[in-house]
Amino acid sequence: MTLSSPAVPAPRSRRGRTFAAAACAALSLTLAAACGSSDSDSPAAGTSANPAEITFWSWTLNADAVVAKFNATHPDIHVKYSQITNGTDGYAKIFAAIKAGNGPDLFNCEYSELPNFVSQGDVQDISKYVPKSVTSKFAEGAVQATTLDGKTWAVPYDVEPQMLYYRKDLFKKYDLPVPTTWDQFKADAVALKKANPKARLVNFPTDDASTFSGLAWQAGAQWFGTQGDSWKVNFQDAATLKVASYWQGLIDAGLVGTATTSDPALAADTTAGNVLAQINGPFEAAYLKTGFADQSGKWAVAQLPTWDGTPAAGAVGGSSYAVSRTSKNAAAAAEFATWMSTDADAVAARVKGGASSALPAVSAMADVAQKSFDSTFFGGQDVYALTKQAAPTVKTGWTWGPTMVSTWADLAKPWGRLGKGGTIAAALKTGQEETVKQIKAAGLNVSDG
Repeated sequence: MTLSSPAVPAPRSRRGRTFAAAACAALSLTLAAACGSSDSDSPAAGTSANPAEITFWSWTLNADAVVAKFNATHPDIHVKYSQITNGTDGYAKIFAAIKAGNGPDLFNCEYSELPNFVSQGDVQDISKYVPKSVTSKFAEGAVQATTLDGKTWAVPYDVEPQMLYYRKDLFKKYDLPVPTTWDQFKADAVALKKANPKARLVNFPTDDASTFSGLAWQAGAQWFGTQGDSWKVNFQDAATLKVASYWQGLIDAGLVGTATTSDPALAADTTAGNVLAQINGPFEAAYLKTGFADQSGKWAVAQLPTWDGTPAAGAVGGSSYAVSRTSKNAAAAAEFATWMSTDADAVAARVKGGASSALPAVSAMADVAQKSFDSTFFGGQDVYALTKQAAPTVKTGWTWGPTMVSTWADLAKPWGRLGKGGTIAAALKTGQEETVKQIKAAGLNVSDG
């Protein structure tokens, strides 16, 4: 599960964002519930004497520096930046602002949440502002994650295959092999607890179900799908239950921690070397550097363990830039969004100082990020080389549902009971039931299983 750096704010990107292809038919069902998404003709960029003014809301580090770089080089457009909270609170603010008619022109939107905004008619179709000459630069999965019913609803930025971050010095101390399979991962957890009863291989956070969804994804799960004109929801397919049983076993045996990501005890244990590893997307590399700077040179990155040793991954990251339906400057907003994702100066400004380690969805920009990222914290290991290798192994076929903002919230309460008598299977059952209710409330046809 996600092993957040509790010493710093946990980015919303930890909570299940998509990279794999989403079925167009399924996304068409989302669009069927849209309440008239705006596709109005927006004015083009202004002039240096009278620049177009746009607002941009984001939770990403260094976003202010990126905005400053754009404003200094684009006299026809002026961007006003506001930092918002990541996660549920941030999305609530965006939804409320758009409903009130004063939403930002542009905002960060995770792939998993994008269908939610589309279904409510809160974002604009920006296809005419983002031609194929632009979208062709992005990884196919990122394009599919932002393309609904053949229309472009956001400009993608990154792809986030799950990776294993681990304390190489402590793995050596306890003579633990870096696991390539989940069987070896469990064996390491057992050996570690025997050698040091206070230590745990990882923490399984009980305030966020997103990394579990990525692990289920890796195993071949399909939480959402369609049949005819109806959504299908199944958080209890064979692959998901296999992963649930595995992690429940680790929890029951006391082989992994069950603290929340914000628990000070988790930060203390990680600082003390009693939490040896983390499972997260490429973005985690930057947060580790910030949260545990005194452990520089002690961390390393590896591919995620798999069930049979064959490279495979799910995703727990990936975000885009969406234009709200209230924007009167969609063309300018789309131009800024495209620049942030495809311009070398923009990517370098975002990565500078190690503020970001996300893997850009444009291969040339991934190269820029790779060169810009200071890998000293990881002992000089080229973490981008590893994430580039992992990205193509993300399994295709995963589709996000149309109400993920509420789905994550519905999973939160039962997830919080893990390690306290609750079970992953029970949490998934509750999450499925509540998700079905939410989809029905959105006016869509839906069935269980």
